[in-house]
Amino acid sequence: MRTMAAVLGFSVLAGCSGQVERQSVATPQEKPAPSAEPSPTDSAQDERFVGVVLGNEMVEIIAPFEGQLARLGVQSGDRVKAGTLMGNMALEQLRSAEQMAQAQLEQAEADRKRVEVEAHTATERLQRYLKPPDGVLSTDELSDARNEQKTALSQVAVARALIRERQASLAQIRQRLEEAVFRAPFDCVVAIRYLDPGSRVQAGAPILRLIQAGDFRVRFALPEKHSGRATVGLPIRIFLPALGKELPGKLESISPEVDTPSRMIFAQALLQSSDDAVRAGMVARVSLSARLSPPAPPSDGGQPGQNSGE
Repeated sequence: MRTMAAVLGFSVLAGCSGQVERQSVATPQEKPAPSAEPSPTDSAQDERFVGVVLGNEMVEIIAPFEGQLARLGVQSGDRVKAGTLMGNMALEQLRSAEQMAQAQLEQAEADRKRVEVEAHTATERLQRYLKPPDGVLSTDELSDARNEQKTALSQVAVARALIRERQASLAQIRQRLEEAVFRAPFDCVVAIRYLDPGSRVQAGAPILRLIQAGDFRVRFALPEKHSGRATVGLPIRIFLPALGKELPGKLESISPEVDTPSRMIFAQALLQSSDDAVRAGMVARVSLSARLSPPAPPSDGGQPGQNSGE
């Protein structure tokens, strides 16, 4: 019995000694995970600045005079190249007036030639009368010759004035003919068609509204602390919340001064996209980074998510 007790006591002491030894082994400390906090540069790139999409140049085609709209070959939404014929007013009366004015001008030019010949003849006759020998013609005959020359020269002046009048009248009619034909002033999109062919219009009535085709621009403001990163030509990305799309762009201009009340710098960027859904006046979020965000994963409803830009 004493022998068994001694053996059990030795075993317990050995077990305790092993447990103490294991506890005395130092466990290596884990290194702290690197901070995931973004750097100031990354923060500036990922921050989005509020802006608005600017519209391109807009013009309205108006009726140049009272009359009938004879033809209009474009619809709202049509893209039109510069110089394309879009429509015209009724031209029949103007073309008749042009022909009449042309005939009157030709008649005036013929009359001028005739009186110029008469004036030349009268001048030559007077010069012959004034040659020696003196006293061959009476004073009355010389006076009549001088009067005849003066009359012929005055008729030439009247004929020339009439020609200028006829030329001005013809130019005015041709100008009206040119105004009565509607051509696209530049590459554009038809925004609104106000009237239909056959309509009777008053002078100055709008017929078409055109918006210049081409890339849109975005005007936005960024805090002055980011002015060091904003340089002309910098590739950027522009998020349009209304469309749920992020599009590429390029910084085009930057204000040389800071707006004192808001401490913001105003800038303008070129939206490099031909997306027909973009509209002037849309809200934009501008990021000073050229890397487009990956598309969001599908939501629970199975619909694609939108990029977060709010």
